[in-house]
Amino acid sequence: MSPNRNVRGAAQAAVRVGLGLALVAMIAVIPASSARATASYALVASGAGTTTTDTARTLGVTFRKDGKAVAKATALLQRQDGEAWVTEATVAISKGKGSTKVRHPAGDVTYRFLVENRAATPAFVVHFAPTSFTLTGSGAGHGVGLSQYGAYQLARQGSSAADILRYYYPGARPGVANNPSGTVKVQVLGPPADSRRSTKIMFTDGFRVLDGDGRHLFTTTGRGTLAIGVRGTKVTAKATRSSGTSKKLPKRARLHLLWEPGTVTVAGAQGSYRDGSLWVSSLKARPNVVNELVLNTEYLHGIDEMPASWAADGGAEALRAQVVAARTYALLRVIRARTSYPDTGELPECGCHLYDDPRSQNFTGWKKAGDPANLAWVDAVDVTVRASASQPNGSEVDILRDGDGGFAETPYFASSGSYLLDGVTWSGTAGNAEAFGTTALPYLSHVADPYSAAAPGNPALSWTRSLTQARAREVFGTGDAVATITVVERYPGGLLKTVRATSVTGQVRERTASAEALRAAFGLPGAWVATVSGA
Repeated sequence: MSPNRNVRGAAQAAVRVGLGLALVAMIAVIPASSARATASYALVASGAGTTTTDTARTLGVTFRKDGKAVAKATALLQRQDGEAWVTEATVAISKGKGSTKVRHPAGDVTYRFLVENRAATPAFVVHFAPTSFTLTGSGAGHGVGLSQYGAYQLARQGSSAADILRYYYPGARPGVANNPSGTVKVQVLGPPADSRRSTKIMFTDGFRVLDGDGRHLFTTTGRGTLAIGVRGTKVTAKATRSSGTSKKLPKRARLHLLWEPGTVTVAGAQGSYRDGSLWVSSLKARPNVVNELVLNTEYLHGIDEMPASWAADGGAEALRAQVVAARTYALLRVIRARTSYPDTGELPECGCHLYDDPRSQNFTGWKKAGDPANLAWVDAVDVTVRASASQPNGSEVDILRDGDGGFAETPYFASSGSYLLDGVTWSGTAGNAEAFGTTALPYLSHVADPYSAAAPGNPALSWTRSLTQARAREVFGTGDAVATITVVERYPGGLLKTVRATSVTGQVRERTASAEALRAAFGLPGAWVATVSGA
């Protein structure tokens, strides 16, 4: 046997022995736990989704080890801040479950739960939507035609009534019309605005009751009342004298009530009445009370649309301009009712020509005309009615005519608003097409109106209104909560035209409409909106 071969064999044997000893050593230092299968931890979060800023959101977490609930542990609720995770709350876990509540300002927050050195949940998002939106703006009313506060300021600066009318109705011209002492019928109580089934009419100095054909039913002197009800299409009435004696009157389709002197009030109506006569009928099984008055004096004396006190501060010409606008408005409504319904000459929905509220013009009758503080208004009406050579037995009245010589449309409103954009203030009226969506009339177009803001005592210089989250979703038709609302486009003068809503999930909805439609949708005094913010 070769000596060299013996040496190699011995060396190989030594190597094998050394490797065997090393393997034994390695097995000896491995922890006993690693010899078994690695433990499996499961950390699961719940509560992702949408809430509002005023409502705390409950976030839950479950923690399991090898499929079994962990008896006790501590989890960290963390929110993402840039690239980092910031601990917001420590959550105790008992029997595998834990929870905490979170509240945040509007916006999206990314969260995770973490049990240190064991497990972390995937990141999840909670959308905090505004509970409501705050809208700031200025101005009041629809914005078309004469601005009442603007007219006041123009008068204070020396403008005449004719100047004011020409300014706010560009292209229309002041004129006159014959005054045939015609009447106008004004609904002072009844549907659709009022749903009461009965009312009481109170007289201060006697009254007479006739039926619709003029037949006498009842007369009394002194104070008295008439209790009115309806039975189907007929009116029921019970008259009570000042002595306390009463009389039930026969049911009739219509009653005609007259009085002189004294005044009358109708329970549920906003005014009191010295002038005119009342017609009572059943409309949609509700009492319908209409006052018939001489249009150019009695009716206009009771219009309550502009403070008479303005006359004492240089505003007398503004009152006169208001008279002309109110008269022209009423005359045109009477003409249209008589043309459209020649059999009755009245609007079938009210048995009248006009309502006593902002659907037409605000009319309170003797409550306005009989107050000594309002004599300047009565004077403004009277000065626009005068005798003329062409009407020796009558008079002429001031009106406003359109470019073709007909009666002009004369809408009016309280005050223009303003909006600051890129350092420029946009302020003014709206065209009728922009505000109402109706066919544009050349004399109902936008005009700049810095005068409204300059008028003393204007309460519409600024306002704030709130829009609920629920209403925002309804207006824009979003499937989920609205995160932001932005004014995208405006009509001349700064009135709303296009408004955009973005939901918490990125859904975008835009609404373009007439300024009045948007004003109504958001419940605003005017459509001059400056800012919209969520809270």
